[in-house]
Amino acid sequence: MLQRIKTSLCHPRYIGLFFKDKFHKIILLILLFFLVFTAGVFTKTMLTDQFGNDEAIAVQKVIQYSIDSNGKRPTINIKYDSSTKKITGEAIVFKQETVIISFLQDKNTINKDAISINFTENGYSIYYGYYFLGKGDLNDSSLKSFDLAKVQAGDTAECISFRSNLITIFDKYQYVEAAIIGAQAVISILVYYALIVILCLLYALFANPSIEFKIRMKLVLYDSIPYFYWCLISILLGVDWIQYIACLVPFIYTSITFAHIKRIR
Repeated sequence: MLQRIKTSLCHPRYIGLFFKDKFHKIILLILLFFLVFTAGVFTKTMLTDQFGNDEAIAVQKVIQYSIDSNGKRPTINIKYDSSTKKITGEAIVFKQETVIISFLQDKNTINKDAISINFTENGYSIYYGYYFLGKGDLNDSSLKSFDLAKVQAGDTAECISFRSNLITIFDKYQYVEAAIIGAQAVISILVYYALIVILCLLYALFANPSIEFKIRMKLVLYDSIPYFYWCLISILLGVDWIQYIACLVPFIYTSITFAHIKRIR
């Protein structure tokens, strides 16, 4: 097993030596890499604050600098009183690229690329994209009183209090958000992996058409294994362009593997 792992990652010219391997052994090896990759992805997402102070500041700035359809600053009278545990005022919504926050809207305002917090008179609901994360009751919350009119005016104490409330809500659903983000990453990687295997099979057909399909499939599966390794490196380091390397390596390895096979009967 260790020899096959080393060869798959570092010595593609020798992968042809494994043409007699059983399919179930190859699948188990791929599954091992996939499980390591999945564990790495979820560990990284769980340890990373997906939403926090930066998003809270962004929402604050949207409120401060928002303008209506007439190009004027809207009148904001939204208030939350921590003693009565109620939000009062007229319905309004604020949108930013990664965060949407609405107050007293009849319908929830959501976007596929943003985290959305929708406040009602007595509670709130929170979404990540179209995924429902949960809801809260203001009667059971520890949120501080705030006045959005003062936030709009730039009152320092009010802005700090408002941001603190947002961070409190973000933190409550941090792990749920992380799980969704991790699952999306894993599913996306699997889809690309399946596509890469198919394309590598087609490439191998033209690179060395004398090899029967069963053997070609085994060797391509070995050649595709480094994809998970490079994707994991990309996610752990937070460097997106490494994923381009992850997509290219299986094709390079397939080319090297089949270039070193003259004929297999």
